Amino acid sequence: MRSCIVALFLTFGTTPLLQGGEPSKKEIDDIFRAALQYWRAPGLAAAVVLDDKVIYLNGHGVRQVGRNDPVTADTLFGIGSCTKAFTATAMAILVDQGKIDWDDKVSEHLPSFRLDDPLADHDIRLRDLLCHRIGLARHDLLWYRAPWSVRESVRRMAFLERKSSFRSTYEYNNLAFLAAGQAVEAVAKQPWHVFVSEHLFEPLGIKDAVFTSGAAQKSGRAATPHGYDADGKIVPIPWYNDDEQIRASGSIKASAADLARWLRFQLAGGNYRGKQVVSAEALEETHTPQIPMPLGAPGATQSSYGLGWQITEYRGQAVHLHGGAVDGFRAEIVLVPRKKLGVVVLANVEEMGVVQAASRNLLDLLLDLEKKDWNHSFDDERKKSKEAEAERLRKRLAGSVRGTKAKALDFYAGTYAEPAYGTVKIAKKGESLVLTWSSFTIPLAHFHYDTFVTPASDPTLPMELRVAPVVFEMNEDAEMAILRFLDRKFSRTKSRERTN
Repeated sequence: MRSCIVALFLTFGTTPLLQGGEPSKKEIDDIFRAALQYWRAPGLAAAVVLDDKVIYLNGHGVRQVGRNDPVTADTLFGIGSCTKAFTATAMAILVDQGKIDWDDKVSEHLPSFRLDDPLADHDIRLRDLLCHRIGLARHDLLWYRAPWSVRESVRRMAFLERKSSFRSTYEYNNLAFLAAGQAVEAVAKQPWHVFVSEHLFEPLGIKDAVFTSGAAQKSGRAATPHGYDADGKIVPIPWYNDDEQIRASGSIKASAADLARWLRFQLAGGNYRGKQVVSAEALEETHTPQIPMPLGAPGATQSSYGLGWQITEYRGQAVHLHGGAVDGFRAEIVLVPRKKLGVVVLANVEEMGVVQAASRNLLDLLLDLEKKDWNHSFDDERKKSKEAEAERLRKRLAGSVRGTKAKALDFYAGTYAEPAYGTVKIAKKGESLVLTWSSFTIPLAHFHYDTFVTPASDPTLPMELRVAPVVFEMNEDAEMAILRFLDRKFSRTKSRERTN
């Protein structure tokens, strides 16, 4: 049984592979201590791999605010979308096995998969699912906290109109990775997570990573997820419940020790401790640019998305990276292939800046680059983003036409349906309306005329559902027939319901 590692710092050959030589353990520790203090994060864990050796592995802070259980290298964190590279690599293994080709049509393996755009529907390939170029906007609320299955979320993609032309534009899309996981399942004839466990976790010696929040909590080694309350205080929050919703886009929970093995494997061309787990050629395809994307790393002059990886540069160094975000956790994994260097940073708080700043401060140290205060830099970006969101909400609320009144609330009550987003129920509760959709039950406030809005400051609601307009429209019979919500048009399915 592997012992619980609090810190590991291994030395290696006398000839330094990094320009500035080997940093001390204290120098690296100081970066994470500074990040904890600056961001008020409960805990961080990190791993650094260089030339196929783990040169740093440590945990900092606590698993939950108000308690003393320390974060160690074996503490489990949700890694969110860093899962995507595992899905792409799983498909690379199937390519090696001769069971699929990257450019197989999706319909060859998922006959029921459909898209609204005729061109995309006819020609979409497995490769397209893995590089965010299918032409759809995110529509994350079709899976996030959804009470229906992942398979149902993918089925509903058929009713989503395109946002951009097929293969023309980078449009980040988790739903496509859900479909990719189903393709792996169809070809391998076993669930996506079982295939990943058997063909990646086992050969890499990853014994502790899990795929559900329930399994993570039962392990007794998981960090607690944290968010922010209405006053901006960091507080524990519930785990994202994915026990019945295992997603190839973001369900893995892993430790820094687990991911150190993943870094070694990725940097060694698919080889781990002398065993070729996947061919270098198939793995390299996941590291190859597929679609241009907006510049990511500060100072980058080019950025593309590969298959489960962002392919970009950092201060003159070519890097492959990916971030991960799931309720209460943030993660970032960075590969610097030419230096055979890999970094992973995990945090148990909903703030991407903490892992981005820590990883870049660490890269500056490891690559002997001029120091920059990335904590302040990413904090400035965070503040700008929050101010922009506050301004967006302020403008929306300022658009209310004062003095208008709603009709009798019973007039709006009823059930409304839309092919992709399903059913919305509007009910009168006391002297207000309540909207129920997916797993959300949301009180509505009158805005003006026949428009209502969702709450502005409820931290339990995803941002898309804060101050979201709910607009009712009458038909020629003077009945409420249409409800517009989340930019979708829901049609009434039943006669007016009177509820109290």
